[in-house]
Amino acid sequence: MINLLRRIFIKNYDNISDKDVRLAHGVLASIVGIISNLLVFSSKLVIGIISFSISIISDAINNLSDMATSIVALIGFKVSKKKPDEKHPFGHERMEYISGLLVSLVIIIVGIVLLGSSIYKMVSYKEESFLSNLFIINVIILGVSILIKIYQAYTYYKIGNIISSISLKANYRDSLNDVLTTSLILIALIIEYVLSLNGIGIPFSLDGLLGILVSMFIIYTGVTLLKEESNPLLGTKLNKEYIDKVIAEIKKHKEILNYHDVMCHTYGESKCYMTIHLEVDKNNTLEYIHDVIDKIEYNIKNEYGIELTIHLDPIDLSDKELFEIKDKIEKFLNENYKDVSIHDIRIIRRGKKHLVLFDMVTPFNSNDTEIKNRIHELFNNKYEFNIDVEHPYY
Repeated sequence: MINLLRRIFIKNYDNISDKDVRLAHGVLASIVGIISNLLVFSSKLVIGIISFSISIISDAINNLSDMATSIVALIGFKVSKKKPDEKHPFGHERMEYISGLLVSLVIIIVGIVLLGSSIYKMVSYKEESFLSNLFIINVIILGVSILIKIYQAYTYYKIGNIISSISLKANYRDSLNDVLTTSLILIALIIEYVLSLNGIGIPFSLDGLLGILVSMFIIYTGVTLLKEESNPLLGTKLNKEYIDKVIAEIKKHKEILNYHDVMCHTYGESKCYMTIHLEVDKNNTLEYIHDVIDKIEYNIKNEYGIELTIHLDPIDLSDKELFEIKDKIEKFLNENYKDVSIHDIRIIRRGKKHLVLFDMVTPFNSNDTEIKNRIHELFNNKYEFNIDVEHPYY
C-alpha cells in the first residue's frame, strides 16, 4: 500500500538521494499522519464524552497532539528544503531535527496534562453505573483506531527508514505507543463490562488508574525521544560503516600512505562536511600531490555528497630511526592497549637526546597518563617525548 502511494504521488520515488524526492516522501508520510490522527481523534472524543471516560478522552487528546506533531514534521520537511542564504550558509536541513525535538516536547506536555486529569478522577472517585449500551460502539471505535494507528506506525517506519528521517522515526515510536495505550483502554473496557455483567463493583476508578498508567508511559516516551533527538544537534558520531567506505575509496589512491584525524559535521541527512589528514611521501612534488588531492575531493563529493577537505602530512620514508621508533610503539600498544593508536610521528634531532612528537588516539575512558609513562619507559629515557592525546571522532 505504501509503495503504491509512493508511485502515485512521488515522481522518481526511487531516487532517494534527490532532495525533492526526499521531501515528497516526508510530505506524504506527514499527510497520512494528519488525516489518520484527525479521524481517530474525532471518533474517540465523541465516544469519550458520551461515556464520560477520562482515559478515552485523554487518548483522544493524545491523538490530537499526534496530528499537531505531523503538522510540525510537515513544516520541518518544507523548511529544511530551503536553499542556503546569507544567515544560514549551510542550509536549513537541521530544521528536521528541531521538528523532531518539538514532537518530543509536545508528547511530554500532553502526558503531564493527562496525568493530572487521571489523578483527579482517582481522588474524586464516585461509583458509577457502567453504560453497557455503549459497550459495542466503544469496542468497535477503539478497535478500528488501533488498526488505523498500526497502519500509521508502519507508514512512518517504512518511509522514515527509506529517507533516514529522525522526525518520522520519532512519530513511528509515538504511533506504537498509541497502539499500546488504546489497547490497554480497550482491555480495561472489556474488564469493566465483564465485572458489570456479574454485578461486581470495584472501590476505585479503573478508568482513572488506567489514565495514570497511560500518561506516565507517554511522559517516559517523550523524555526518551527528547534525549535521542537532541543528539544530532549536540553532535554525534556518524555511522562507522559509512565513514569506512569513504576512507576505503580514498585509500585506493596509491599516493596515500595512511590517514588520521577524521572529523565529520552534518547539517541534515544529506549535507556532510568532512576533514581528514592524509600521509604522503614528502618526495612527491607539491603540484603532483595537489592534483591527487583535488581528484580525491571531487570523487568523494560526486559519490557520497560529502564536502571533503584534506590536510597533507608529508612523511620521510627514508628515515629508518623514525620508523623503528614508530614500529616499537605500535607493537607495544597492540600488545597492551589495542584501542590506542598513534599518528603524525616525527623527530626533532637536537644534541644527545632527540625529541619525539606524535599524536595518540585513546578511548574516552582510558588512563592516558599511564600509557604515556609506559611509552617513556619503553625507550629507557633515550628520547624525550611530546605526546598529544586525542579521542576518536567516529
